[in-house]
Amino acid sequence: MRRSRPKPRPEDGIAIRVVVLAAVMASAWAALDETATGTTLHVVVLAGLPLGFLFSYLTRQRTGWLLKTLLTVGLLLAFAQFLRAVGQLQGESVSDVQTPLAELFIWVQLLHAFDVPGRRDLMFSLTSSAVLAAIAGVLSVSLGVAPLLVVWAVASIAGLALAHRSALAELPGLTPPFTPTGSETGGTGTGRPDLGWLRPVVATIAIVVVLGAGLFMVVPTAGTARALAFPASLPRLIAVPNAGGLVNPSLGPGSGGSDDGSSDDGRGTSFGYFGFAPTLDTSVRGRPDDTLVMRVRATSPDFWRGQTFDSFDGRVWSRTDDDPKPIRSRSPFFFQRVPLDGPRPDDTSELVQTYYLEQTGPNVLFAANTPDQLYFTDRTVYQLPDGSLRAGVQLGRDATYTVISHRADATAETLRASATDGAETPAEITARYAQAGDVPPRVRDLAARITQNAATPYDAVRALEGWMARNTRYTLDAPRPPRGANAVEQFLFVDREGFCEQIATSLVVMLRSLGVPARLAVGYLPGERNPFTGLYEVRADDAHAWAEVYFPGVGWQGFDPTAPVPLAGDSSRDAAGAGALAYLSARLPEVPAWLPAAAVTGLFVLAGVTVGRALVRRRARRRAALARPWGAIQLERFEAFGAARGRPRRPSETVPEFAGALAGALADPALVRAASILERELYSGDPVTPDDRTTVETTLTRTGPRPEPR
Repeated sequence: MRRSRPKPRPEDGIAIRVVVLAAVMASAWAALDETATGTTLHVVVLAGLPLGFLFSYLTRQRTGWLLKTLLTVGLLLAFAQFLRAVGQLQGESVSDVQTPLAELFIWVQLLHAFDVPGRRDLMFSLTSSAVLAAIAGVLSVSLGVAPLLVVWAVASIAGLALAHRSALAELPGLTPPFTPTGSETGGTGTGRPDLGWLRPVVATIAIVVVLGAGLFMVVPTAGTARALAFPASLPRLIAVPNAGGLVNPSLGPGSGGSDDGSSDDGRGTSFGYFGFAPTLDTSVRGRPDDTLVMRVRATSPDFWRGQTFDSFDGRVWSRTDDDPKPIRSRSPFFFQRVPLDGPRPDDTSELVQTYYLEQTGPNVLFAANTPDQLYFTDRTVYQLPDGSLRAGVQLGRDATYTVISHRADATAETLRASATDGAETPAEITARYAQAGDVPPRVRDLAARITQNAATPYDAVRALEGWMARNTRYTLDAPRPPRGANAVEQFLFVDREGFCEQIATSLVVMLRSLGVPARLAVGYLPGERNPFTGLYEVRADDAHAWAEVYFPGVGWQGFDPTAPVPLAGDSSRDAAGAGALAYLSARLPEVPAWLPAAAVTGLFVLAGVTVGRALVRRRARRRAALARPWGAIQLERFEAFGAARGRPRRPSETVPEFAGALAGALADPALVRAASILERELYSGDPVTPDDRTTVETTLTRTGPRPEPR
């Protein structure tokens, strides 16, 4: 007959329940904030979880079969709701399941909170909270979730420490039974709270923080070229007035659309960029502010391109052909390569980018060149002749979409080799982008003189960039060109100062005068990478214009002397924590620049001292364990004395029997007293007093030899 397993002992500790509840609530709240669920579950987490833990504590001694039945029914209903939500999803991305999955885990936590009588049940709740914390961390695009995750981490470590103490208290001891009056009852039995668990918790947190920071600074950034989830969402669907046309509410009502992105006075917002419009006037002055406009998740930086211009009249850029082609599909959208992008190169790599919009802006779908797939929740998008993309709806705050681009694995060597490898520039590209047009003669002469020693178009680009870097100055206070003046000629020969629109325009015009296909692109610089979220934080003043140059067999490549971005073939992944100290220092201007580095160094030193002390203590304990106990030394003296007198200890004799024999032979009753003390020391587990030790040592010194040193 099989013996049934004993019922687990109910957990009476209040402290462990409080910290586990804190961990569960923090992780659930963090997951709710990142999955954008309704207020119902927020109320459930705030009220239901504490109520469930209180109920479990009060009923921890009961079997509760009826409660278990009701909870099982509740779990089945929650799972049925999860299957229903998944069945209604229309997307094909794994990310679509994230919100229903998080809700399912939260309902599991809520129902389980009403049935956590024992320590094992509490540990299940703690493990489930780790899943919710992981979901929140994966979905997070900002540091707003960090405080909740810190609370979860601290509470989880404290819960594990208290669970360990509780388990130790249940073990039978070799000494008189220990009554758990510490953390299990909230006190020490003396009226004072037992804080003995706090020291290992603090030490563990410190070690985790230091080791985590060390790994954070050396491990490579997470992610690969191919992602598993492709987030896409549109909080609102507001169609643009002209299907496929360009609207930019951030520039004001005159941009062709209206939304809450425009200012009340009709002048547009402080973060609007005039380059996201049908034309770009190089005489316009003024730049956007530093408002955060979007976050981009990508494994490497690139220009986030919005659109390109091909026609320049000496002052204003425009598009020769702005006829967008509608593409209707379910997500994901797949795009054919347009003729103006040229044939697809042989060596390419995928770059997955997810754009999280923070402000209302143009209906441009930003992407690294060249976009092949788009995960977008609307059913229609528009592809322009240059391959850039537009949405048929306005893109407001909290809109999200994912683009997969295939970038040519370009390096300086491959771009130089493109001039001699036999590949030809398509006629469509030459006709549109390599014609110089009405270029002032001295601009032509300057371009020819600068590039006279350039062996390839790539060398010509670098020569022109180098000349402008040495002979012109980047400034946001550049003067406006006089009416009727050619903007490029004014910049290169008169003002010699300007910002990205003038610099990039001059580079494009001079390259075209040399017969090199080039065009003006506008979009955003990569932005500053947040080392704690892994996302690029793109601000309004990252709006940029740069030159794109076509290389046969490779494709379009971006160039700009003012904002170098590595070529795709030269990109490499940095450590996850690269730039962390600079990122923190920039946001704490009142803190000296050396303080973050000193703090990290101090943490490492503290961790080293802590680990060193632990190793020294461990070594001392091992030495103590290997040293001969006092009782064994004194017993050896007894046996040596008897052997010297011709009365060795027999194998069957106990210590008192052996001592009695010696006492009778020597007529010394004190030996019996000494043997009694030794037996208690060796076998009872109850240490003898210092006076008893003195008695034994005095007796053996008087009657027997001194122990030989070993």
